[in-house]
Amino acid sequence: MRVCGTCEAKNSEDAQSRQMCGFSRRDRASSPLFVVDSVTGLFNGVFLQAMVDQESNRSMRYKRPLSVIVVEVDHAEYIHRDLSATQLNELMKELAETLVASVRDTDTVGVLDMEGAPRFAIVLPETDQNGALLAADKIRRAIASHDFRAGGQWQRLTLSCGAATANHERMGKQDLVWIAGQALQSGRAAGQTNRTHASAQL
Repeated sequence: MRVCGTCEAKNSEDAQSRQMCGFSRRDRASSPLFVVDSVTGLFNGVFLQAMVDQESNRSMRYKRPLSVIVVEVDHAEYIHRDLSATQLNELMKELAETLVASVRDTDTVGVLDMEGAPRFAIVLPETDQNGALLAADKIRRAIASHDFRAGGQWQRLTLSCGAATANHERMGKQDLVWIAGQALQSGRAAGQTNRTHASAQL
């Protein structure tokens, strides 16, 4: 195993590009492209948004269903207060692994924000509104029933979710990450946690 001098990730000796930053061993003139969050190992927000844009274009062109779920950890201010930075990073790694295990292998989980309340997004190709709501509830149940080893006194967590689905009747670009985030925020503004909120724009 070698440690990349750019992103500090461990890579196999025969790897042609770095797992986390995309730096090419073959092309020394290449620039690192960070597409993976260093804490969780998930795709970062920049890469995830590019993926959503591409999937949205495909969805609109071929009239295929597409949904995005944005999830946010409940009671994040207390979790930040009670855990050290190291503990919090370990908890987020475990949370990321649990999120990935709770979705299909055709879905993509990424990190949107780790500074405030940890926020993630899941891209769900070939998924309509009902499918997105079912997936969000499955994710919430998976997290709520998981015992987090790294959580200290926060061995149990809950998530709030916002869901958005591509609307083929609308013209122009649809930012599904933003729409799902707005649905989530609307629910939070009403004081609701551990719930799934569907976008009113569906």
